[in-house]
Amino acid sequence: MLRTDLIDLSHIQDPRLVRLADYWQDKRRDRSIPFRADIDPVDFPRLLPNVWLVQYEPAQDRFLYRLSGEEIRRVHPGIAFGRYMDEFLSPQALARIQPLYRDVLGLDGGTPTILHMQGFVYRMSEYGLSATGERLVLPLLNGDAEPRFIFGATLYRFDPIPRTAPNGDPPITRTAIPHTQWTSDTPAK
Repeated sequence: MLRTDLIDLSHIQDPRLVRLADYWQDKRRDRSIPFRADIDPVDFPRLLPNVWLVQYEPAQDRFLYRLSGEEIRRVHPGIAFGRYMDEFLSPQALARIQPLYRDVLGLDGGTPTILHMQGFVYRMSEYGLSATGERLVLPLLNGDAEPRFIFGATLYRFDPIPRTAPNGDPPITRTAIPHTQWTSDTPAK
């Protein structure tokens, strides 16, 4: 059956991220966003070192890392299962990243959004490294059908000679998720 509700993510370049986007779209079924229970990171073993999963905890208004692949932990050793984002990011990095995560989940009155970045995906000068790459950031629903999880993958290439990231953040493509139907009558797994 040909799906007519696919979100246009044709701007994604890396074939691994294209497959991840296709997987996410397939797991949506007849919903706008898939449930966290629908996603199994082992379904894409070649990308597993580069994936991460974050849970938003509304009572504390904080983001908790639930999964971080080997490559993600290599670049950011502070990222670990069970750590809050504000425990290991610098205040400057937190001020840039937290609003993006809130945007993905539609927490401030907007609709959830898919983020795609290319170029300097990190301000590597903060970490003494220099790298370019591509990142895909996707929302997921919790068991109560609320967007509360962020599932992402970051691919990067390190420069042989560290260089300073350009001023400003990398270009970000924001793709709003149609709000036609958050969930179906099908409960989460």
